[in-house]
Amino acid sequence: MGASGGETNADDDKSIGEVFLRSLLLTLFIGALVALLIWVRPVRKDPSFSVSVTGAHGLNPTSRVTRPTFNLTLGVDNDQDFEACREEVTITVYYGGSVVVGWAEVPDFCVDKRTYAEINVPMSHADVVLTDGLRRRMATDLRSGELELAVEMRMVFPRGLLPLLCDECKESRSRQTLQFCSVKRGQGYAPCVHLFLR
Repeated sequence: MGASGGETNADDDKSIGEVFLRSLLLTLFIGALVALLIWVRPVRKDPSFSVSVTGAHGLNPTSRVTRPTFNLTLGVDNDQDFEACREEVTITVYYGGSVVVGWAEVPDFCVDKRTYAEINVPMSHADVVLTDGLRRRMATDLRSGELELAVEMRMVFPRGLLPLLCDECKESRSRQTLQFCSVKRGQGYAPCVHLFLR
């Protein structure tokens, strides 16, 4: 009877040891798996925007055209692990820092994860009329390669975008953000500076 009790205690000790060992191995496995997932997870970056002037017409002072036309191409580099979408995008183009020479409303768009996309932006100039002196100055700058335009883009995060998946959403109390770019005709894409609205 004593021997039987001793065997039971030994079996209990063995069972407890096995349970402890299995628990320890499972904990180590889960810890290693979590560490691996954190280590291999790519770093998320907010999408970056850039602008290129792809057309500038109507600046010849001798022509009867008083409204210039500018075409822009918007570059969106989405290096995130998820799709980036923007809504209610408006673009305003300035010359000399304060003279509006074009504007556009861009349709809502989405760019797939880890993708670069280009969006053509034909600028409206319906409300833009330039004086002869201003057109001459702009035409001179265009010929010399010094025509510099300031581009302001206002855009909105879509509703329902999860802050957990959006680093830039955490930095802003508003859904609206601003992008500012300074670009010259023929220089290619100019990067934009991102400002948060609080």
